[in-house]
Amino acid sequence: MSHASVRDVPPRSSQTTQLSSHWEIWGVRHVAQRIGVCECRRRLLHMLPGLLPALLLVLPHYDPWELPLKSVVVCMSLGIIAFALLRYNDFARPDESHWHHSLIGYTVPVVAMLLLLPGRSELGLMTLGVLAFGDGSAALGGKLIQGAKLPWNQRKTWAGLASFAIVGTLAATFDYWVDARPAVPLQICLMIGGAAALASAIVESLPIRSHDNFRVGATAALTGLMMHILLLGW
Repeated sequence: MSHASVRDVPPRSSQTTQLSSHWEIWGVRHVAQRIGVCECRRRLLHMLPGLLPALLLVLPHYDPWELPLKSVVVCMSLGIIAFALLRYNDFARPDESHWHHSLIGYTVPVVAMLLLLPGRSELGLMTLGVLAFGDGSAALGGKLIQGAKLPWNQRKTWAGLASFAIVGTLAATFDYWVDARPAVPLQICLMIGGAAALASAIVESLPIRSHDNFRVGATAALTGLMMHILLLGW
């Protein structure tokens, strides 16, 4: 969830020098030292909702989703949003304002796809995968790997763009495949998820100084929907 890419914002000095013991336990001390504890928390929060499709592997459900599953998803979403708002200081960057815009932008594309396209929940989950893991990986890849800058945006790198495209493709493909009814061949899922992730990665890399969650999510949703119709019909 970002106002400007983590590659744009240097980590707070206190975050890189005063690391609590739990970062050592989880084996991410070197990451926290590179990008800051705040950004680590932010990436974890960003990716947490992306675990939902994995739960559906073991949670019996029908398509379209029935009320109990919808209620669980809504409650989980509201819980994460409430937690993020209450712990604003733990996640917001030093120059960031309107944190709630970032949360709304993250939620709207996913929820819209799930509610507006009943029986096509795989498209909503695919959108979630791109946002959670694709967009979440762009900041990590760009900051940790660094390297050459993008010619159209000197604030971002090829490493960040590649991280988004690769991780986003894997997540979107898995998420689409998990909930597709009837089952869809994996190569078709890969084409749909890959197109959505690549288009979103390009949109995320544009030199636009604003919260990017909504435009990334909307791009993933629309691209995935168009590819779904092109390859599978309706």
